[in-house]
Amino acid sequence: MPGSNDDVLIPFLSWADRHPDRRLFCFLDAQGREVEQHTYGEFVVRTGAVAEFLQRSLPKLRAGDRVLLAYPPGLDMITAFFACVRLGWIPVPVYPPTSHGYDGALAKMNFIAQDCGASAVLTTRAFYWSMRVNRVRHRIRTRSLRRDPVSALPWVRTSDAPRAQRPEFEPGHSETLFLQYTSGSTRNPRGVMVSHRNLLSNCEAVVDHLPVGVSWLPQYHDMGLIGYYLFFAMKGGTTYGFSPVDFIQRPLLWLETITKYRGTAASAPDFAFAYCLREDKVPTDALARLDLSSLRFFMNAAEPVRAANVRAFLQRFRPAGLRPEVFFSAFGLAEYTLAATNYGRRILTVDAAAFAGGSVVPSAAPLGPAGKELVSCGAPLPGVELRIVDPETRAPLPAEQVGEIWLAGPSRCAGYWGQPQATREVFEARLAGDPSTPWLRTGDLGFLHGEELFHCGRLKDLVILRGQNYYPQDVEAIVQQDPRVRAGCTAAFSVVADEAAEEALVVVAELRDPARLPDAAALSRQVQAALGIAVDTLVFIRARTLAKTSSGKVSRHRVKRAYLEGELEAVAVVRPGLGEASGSAAAATDPVHEVFARYGLRGTEEWTLAESGIDSLRLVELAQDLKGVLVEAGLEELSEALTVQSLQQLAIAELGALLTQVAEGPSVARVRFRRVLTRIAKEHHAFEQELMERDARLNFDPACLPVFRGLSEAPRPRSEAPRAQPKGPQAPGSEAPAAGSVFLTGGTGFFGPFLLLELLRQLPERPVLVLVRAETPEAGKQRLLEALATVRPLAELPPAWLERIQPVCGDLARTNLGLTTAAWEALAEQVGTIYHNGALVNYLYDYATMRATNVAGTNEVLRLAMSHRPKQLNHVSSTFIFGWSTKEVLWETDPNEDRELLDFGYSQSKWVAEQVVRDAMAQGLQARIFRPALITPSVAGGGGSFDIAVRLLAFMVKHQLTTTAQNQVSFCPADLVARNIVAIGEQPASVGLTFHVTRDDYANMSDVTAILAQLGELKFTAYDLDRFVTEVTERCVPGDILFPLLDFFLRSMDNIAAMEFKRYDNAAYRRFRASSPEGLADPPLRDVVGGLWRFMKRRGLIAAPAGVV
Repeated sequence: MPGSNDDVLIPFLSWADRHPDRRLFCFLDAQGREVEQHTYGEFVVRTGAVAEFLQRSLPKLRAGDRVLLAYPPGLDMITAFFACVRLGWIPVPVYPPTSHGYDGALAKMNFIAQDCGASAVLTTRAFYWSMRVNRVRHRIRTRSLRRDPVSALPWVRTSDAPRAQRPEFEPGHSETLFLQYTSGSTRNPRGVMVSHRNLLSNCEAVVDHLPVGVSWLPQYHDMGLIGYYLFFAMKGGTTYGFSPVDFIQRPLLWLETITKYRGTAASAPDFAFAYCLREDKVPTDALARLDLSSLRFFMNAAEPVRAANVRAFLQRFRPAGLRPEVFFSAFGLAEYTLAATNYGRRILTVDAAAFAGGSVVPSAAPLGPAGKELVSCGAPLPGVELRIVDPETRAPLPAEQVGEIWLAGPSRCAGYWGQPQATREVFEARLAGDPSTPWLRTGDLGFLHGEELFHCGRLKDLVILRGQNYYPQDVEAIVQQDPRVRAGCTAAFSVVADEAAEEALVVVAELRDPARLPDAAALSRQVQAALGIAVDTLVFIRARTLAKTSSGKVSRHRVKRAYLEGELEAVAVVRPGLGEASGSAAAATDPVHEVFARYGLRGTEEWTLAESGIDSLRLVELAQDLKGVLVEAGLEELSEALTVQSLQQLAIAELGALLTQVAEGPSVARVRFRRVLTRIAKEHHAFEQELMERDARLNFDPACLPVFRGLSEAPRPRSEAPRAQPKGPQAPGSEAPAAGSVFLTGGTGFFGPFLLLELLRQLPERPVLVLVRAETPEAGKQRLLEALATVRPLAELPPAWLERIQPVCGDLARTNLGLTTAAWEALAEQVGTIYHNGALVNYLYDYATMRATNVAGTNEVLRLAMSHRPKQLNHVSSTFIFGWSTKEVLWETDPNEDRELLDFGYSQSKWVAEQVVRDAMAQGLQARIFRPALITPSVAGGGGSFDIAVRLLAFMVKHQLTTTAQNQVSFCPADLVARNIVAIGEQPASVGLTFHVTRDDYANMSDVTAILAQLGELKFTAYDLDRFVTEVTERCVPGDILFPLLDFFLRSMDNIAAMEFKRYDNAAYRRFRASSPEGLADPPLRDVVGGLWRFMKRRGLIAAPAGVV
């Protein structure tokens, strides 16, 4: 770390060192559910891991190099920002081009990339694929083959960075912390150089308590990024964030989150407070559920503040605990880091006529036609020098005179990147008669009254809508492209109808011919597509009637005044109606968005379907419905290309826009999109293979763990680690089992309760600690008991067994398993044996979606196993690590190192997890690997959930179908599997071996259905595999138990046919099973199938004929 104290990492790392388990960031979805979170300690580790990943991915970059950050809302962007800072790279946050306003956002991103000389673009996996598709959509729509600059840059998906406990990277430092591009014109945004010193100074002036913030503000914008992520990390605070889109859709979420987490700080532009006054957005009956009494800092800023909104908001939310003293206004700008004044609570009434002339005459009389109300922005913050200056003479003005606001102090930024002349003009201005002090010219107008600043507007004609800045010339340039509008004769500006209304965008345009009106709706759509804003009103006037200056320039403020005073001689006034309500109506008539709505989605979400929390059944149903939309549009071939896997690669918003454009587009667009989907699928496969190969080693160095000593041998360099051979006898270990408590992961799934029961039975007196997702130990214990009851009635179990169950509240997908540092260390000291059974089981998700739980989670379990006291690990893997292997015999000694035929996420993630376990074993960890095949309900029909085998059999029973295929079916009852795993796991000689937990004798599906036929008095019709697939396809409809896996089933059929004669070797399993008094041989196949039958009957999955038991 640099020696300079001007480093924002110093206070952040200090807080992380003192309070590693304090929550730092938490991101919520539209329902307020926590989807991402980091403690201070976790964030230090994660940003280090991303820094290491970036340094390896971009080895030529050095301190001071610029990288663009193009992220949807979430914690990935904040993580990448801090990772860049730790490397000394200069992050440049940009608005990520999405389907909404794509053209304008892409143009701005291209300009910024060239302006700052960006070396790379950092993003997430989902946004990367969405950007690829959007680029093609853009080229098709514009018929342009030109390659945009950002396409030529390397794109790095930081979400793919592996989890690492001790990341290794070369730290760096840059005096410039980051570039904050102003939200100006798409043609000339300027990059403000924000230094470490600027941020430290402004943070010290702004943050006055240990904050708990709630923010939906854009993370690429200064108030959102600096105010609620950077400042809070430097001050020991906590931020709860969510997407701006979610606020617009449901503003009540903002207030509910403040209530739930006892938020102390929140900020927003004035429109947001007006928005919350709407009954349709925040109903009156919801106020009783709100408690805003915890707030200490509730700021209205970023756009003009209307007094009527302030009064109405305070009045409406006072019953919810909102105190007037915590509600205030502020003034700031990116060029001054963030904030210059704060705590403005006064409302001042002034004489309107005098104010129009530049003088402030306070009025004690109530507001009337002759008065104007202004809201104070507060006094200058500590360290801030503020002057009101005549912009022409540069002479300071006295109080109550309107002039330009000038600022000085340590928060004044260094200037604009690569623009020395503009830097001198704006950041190095001098007052008349005082050349010593450099001042920042803000371009804002205001006056001082009672030592408080009152903001009056802009020197330039900036348009501010919903807290975002837009330049009128951008809007005008689009409108002037219409040949019926006179070039250079348009004026765009914002107006507000009354004190409580939102700003609206108005465009006045001269016509070439009054008899030929442009299509106002089309013009508004073009503005929306390019800039992301809608035109509220278009006013068409006759030629040569627009107000201009003496030099021939359009005088926007005169045009605006004429519009407000009704002096424009309009040919036509058109309101295109593309605002929020009409946008929702338009979406309702769009068949693609109608489909999304049926599944509780808006179609505007910035995350993928896999990340949305939608379950497998609804994911498949959604895919089928979307396919139906394409089929109805005559796009059968494209429908076939749309798979559940491809749906997971794009953000929902981009997927919706893509499908809508394809369904409505020309035939050439459809052909090109099919090619794009095919190409992306190939790229995605290559990307997965690269990711798997990179993940197939431990993500930590065992030699750096506390008091670890290899038990079998000293840790050796990884390049020398022995690897198992595909054939030959396994060499058994000889170590005694470790003492201490037993730790189990995955205790609440289908198999976990069976394993828990056997641990309690076979390991008397030993406490069994079980990882479980729960808020409290009491809730965790209840979850475990409920899961255990699906295996055996709790009344039948000895009370002492239940007392030995100790819940460990955590999460397999999080660093330290979601435990505090103290809890982690205590667990590492207490546990002597680990049974790692936890995994996400899903046949539809891709590898990247399952990676956090199945791969990173396994790394965390291994780190626990190799920390502190010696331990033994029993890893529950799966025969799915072979994928669709066509080898004649799958040997227990074969690790499938060539990754043959692994094409779905579950098999890929289980293969990588096993490789990581093998890496740990090669470095001295005592471990065993168990590979069950298809685990079925117990012989008694016990079990709480069901998997692919039960779904397929229940479907076959319902339709009385079977197949003559000779594929080996290895159904193993869960109680037998659990008993034998624990029996083998307690034998010292079994250390270091792999076991196929499969049936000894061969059986196929015909054998299984023959028994089912006897049990249920059924008559199955047998088909060869091809005909069987056809029958399943024709009969399986939504509502069938197999339907969620239909896509997977059909996609896999060719592979299943190719491995018809594959067999399992399970010699080691049989040998060690027989050597234990607890080991049990396979029950007859009839008993196994009988257990399946009883389970399906008990769960109501099948209906047997009357009288059949």
